[in-house]
Amino acid sequence: MKKFLFMIVMLAMALSASAQENEKYETVYLNNGQVIKGKITAYEPKSHLVIRTDDGQVLRYDINEVERVQRRQRPDNVAFNGDFNGKGPQQGYRGFVDGQATFRSGKYGFSRFGVSTTHGYQFRPWLFAGVGYEYYLFKDQMDKKYSTHTIFGDVRIDFMKSSVDPFLDLRVGYNTGKNMGLMVSPSMGLRIALGKNTPLALNMGVGYSFQRMRHVYYFYDDLHSDGPYYLIDGKGDHNTTLIDMGTQISGGFTVRLGIEF
Repeated sequence: MKKFLFMIVMLAMALSASAQENEKYETVYLNNGQVIKGKITAYEPKSHLVIRTDDGQVLRYDINEVERVQRRQRPDNVAFNGDFNGKGPQQGYRGFVDGQATFRSGKYGFSRFGVSTTHGYQFRPWLFAGVGYEYYLFKDQMDKKYSTHTIFGDVRIDFMKSSVDPFLDLRVGYNTGKNMGLMVSPSMGLRIALGKNTPLALNMGVGYSFQRMRHVYYFYDDLHSDGPYYLIDGKGDHNTTLIDMGTQISGGFTVRLGIEF
């Protein structure tokens, strides 16, 4: 978990550096001490200037009111700044199909492999919300096979309005498999657009999945030297000793690769 938090911090630092790829815009200093920040849309050296402010106002000033004008930098391609610009995710429906794998971590971890699909709406350049479905195949530590179905809500934060866009994603849902329950899966990744004027994009993500197991059983077989094991359904044979460990959290590192449309 510490490694995942460290990755998030490093991503935030990278985004801060990326914000320096900026569009020029201006700060106007007036003789009365007022400071106006925005984009100059009209300028007549002997008459006036017109500036569109950061909050959308359009203001006109006579040249004799202006002390000086200073150029500055604006992170226009950052998703938190302004509206859609046609380069990143666009407002409206947004869908995903992913292949994914979760690799066991910790005492109660179980590796899982499956697919998922998510459908929702892009409300702002930085904000997506939707619902999705995951199907997983996996084995417990005694190689017993299971398949599970999970319905989840999904919130995604996109950081850049560009063809290459880092993001954070959070899925929270419920797994309907036997002895399963709440699922939480935060991740981070990269969206790469597959062309201009198309919603198609490649998505790659890494994260960590927390799966609540309502019953995990401890198994030890005196006939085997490589025990103990942990399993889910609690079924053994005459050589086994099973102990119900109660509710546990099964953790694992998750990798996703998919298409956005």
